[in-house]
This record gives sequence, structure tokens and C-alpha cells, in this order.
Amino acid sequence: MSLFTIFKISTQGMTAQRERLEAAAANLANANTTRTSEGGPYQRRDVIFETKKIDEAWRENAIDKGLLSEDQTPVGVKSSVALADNEQFILQYQPNHPDADENGYVKLPDVDTLEETVNMMSAARSFEANATVFNTAKELARVSLSLGDA
Repeated sequence: MSLFTIFKISTQGMTAQRERLEAAAANLANANTTRTSEGGPYQRRDVIFETKKIDEAWRENAIDKGLLSEDQTPVGVKSSVALADNEQFILQYQPNHPDADENGYVKLPDVDTLEETVNMMSAARSFEANATVFNTAKELARVSLSLGDA
């Protein structure tokens, strides 16, 4: 695996974890938002990870020549943000709330603050791990370049 592949994979990992951290922060910030510009309570954001093939011309040539197999192709990560269903909310009895319905119930977002806090901690740790991989590969490249100086 080339150093550039390592850089690509760790960069994709950091980007995905940043999106996960942003989604968790938005969910926590809006845990009690009962009215949005679209109407209704805030919709929880979830981040979905998918594998993403790392395309490299030299690797594709090696596969075409039979030097590498298809299962040795490195994969990174692609992330996307999905909104929770409109019907996912928590009913809470607050008859004096301005957004209460005729029965006195308010629709609150289906956000579990403990789960979002754990997601934030996990995303931060995963981001740090990807940054460590990136910095280790960078240091390896620097040391490799200095081998010819001796």
C-alpha cells in the first residue's frame, strides 16, 4: 500500500468522524427544539458510513496484469447524513407550552442526550486515531526521504 493511499484513507476517516461529531453536536443543541423553519420538532441527524474504494492507477494496472487480486483493493469510508423520520418524536405533557396541542402535549425531538454524548466522545477518539495514522505515515515518508542523505 502506498503512502498516498494511507493519506487518503486516514483523511476520509477524519472527514467522516468530523461529520459524525457535527451531527451529534447539532442533535444535542436541538434536543429541546419544538419548532423549526420547516415546521414541527427538530429531526435528529444520523451519520451513515459506507465503504469507498480507493482508486489508484498503478493498482488497477497490477490487477489487470494479474499481479494483484481484486480483494486486495484498499477501501476508505464515505459518510452521509440522514434525517430521522418525521414521525419520530417524544410526546411530553406541557399544557402551558406555546407548541402544545389541544391535549397539552408537545412534540419533542427523539434525541437521547446520553447516546449523543457517547457518539461525540467516540467520534473524537476515532478522529484522533486517524490523525495519528496520518502523522505516522507522514513521519515515515520524511524518514524515507532522509535515508539517501547518509
